[in-house]
Amino acid sequence: MDFQEHLKSYLSNKEIEELSNSLLEENKHAVLLNPRKMSDETFLSLFPHVSKHPIVKHAYIYDKKEYELGKSIYHALGCFYLQEPSAMIPAYLLKADENDIVLDMCAAPGGKSIQTAFLMNNAGLIISNDLSRSRVSAIVENVERLGIGNIVITSNDLSTISNKYLNSFDKIILDAPCSGSGMFRKDDKMIKDWSYNKVIKFAETQKQLISIAYNMLKPGGTICYSTCSFSKEEDEDVIKYLLDNSDAELLPIEDNTLFYVNKKESYGVHLFPNRFPGEGHYICLIKKPGISSNKNTKTTVYNNKFNLPFNFIDKYGDFLFGSNTDFNLKYFNIVRKGVKIGELIKDEIKYDYHYAHYVDTFKLIHQLNEDELKHYMLGETLPANLEKGYYLLTYKDINVDIAKCDGRLMKNHLPKGLRNKF
Repeated sequence: MDFQEHLKSYLSNKEIEELSNSLLEENKHAVLLNPRKMSDETFLSLFPHVSKHPIVKHAYIYDKKEYELGKSIYHALGCFYLQEPSAMIPAYLLKADENDIVLDMCAAPGGKSIQTAFLMNNAGLIISNDLSRSRVSAIVENVERLGIGNIVITSNDLSTISNKYLNSFDKIILDAPCSGSGMFRKDDKMIKDWSYNKVIKFAETQKQLISIAYNMLKPGGTICYSTCSFSKEEDEDVIKYLLDNSDAELLPIEDNTLFYVNKKESYGVHLFPNRFPGEGHYICLIKKPGISSNKNTKTTVYNNKFNLPFNFIDKYGDFLFGSNTDFNLKYFNIVRKGVKIGELIKDEIKYDYHYAHYVDTFKLIHQLNEDELKHYMLGETLPANLEKGYYLLTYKDINVDIAKCDGRLMKNHLPKGLRNKF
């Protein structure tokens, strides 16, 4: 069965034709602002020829030929995250709040976890998990650059530990692995690789994952299920499977003319490139009946030995990590627990790049000018006639790094992999 033929199970010939034509157009690019680092006003003053995302706040669609945002110094400084426009909708619809414990089951490269962290104001807790240890490294890099403090990064096959976390999460993000037809115009390889057998194979995996997710969800909690597939077998049929085999309930999604809804089985919404300015996506919200009895409390600053802004300080080897929300992580393979504060050397902390981008206040601050920033980003030492100590280096009030000054020179602590021209 070819791609267009199998879509006839739920789409009209006219819709299929319009969808197919839209796949010949160029794919869209979008950016999500980090609210702790850059305001909408500042972003628009720097990049005026962008358009607002039609649904998500602090997000913009841009022309990659005009703005290479991935090469901008503001990207390097963690002021924004580049994310496909449709991929922003699941976290927006999930609406996690500051008290939630959230599980992102298949998280890499981390976009939905990152957007959720922004929406939670860096509070609560997100467990950002991916089965692939190599793919998890991309989450670590993004979390550090953006200065996010409420994400624990793990690498687990959740089927092996789900029985340890029954009824444990307020919100769950399941962006399920899929056949990838929604990414056809973004990646030509997806077109060549597509087959109906692949759709059926992924559908079985998705049914297993959504069952695991539902078991781990608290009563009263919400799952946001999404795929980047146009196939009903991976979308509505997976939801129908869960509804038929549990007490799960559908949550309504706000009406929007940009969404397509299958009238025969109105489980969730589709984002089609001929209707929505982004790639193909399917999204559905699911609720477990009941009320959660243990809502999580807001965090407070713990007065620890080094006066660090965390409730909990963990030491692994010589490195310190900070977090603010307690949760039993015993059965998770932890890659990064909260914020990497730095290395403890003779009762002194050599502060890490992650902590530099997370922290709001610091005892000593040194503002870099543009020329100093260029040299520092190249990995060079800077002349600095300042008192000895560690300094939070900033550029236009945006955190750059924490470096040590010996009274004459500011030593460069920027990780070698981040040293580059801009």
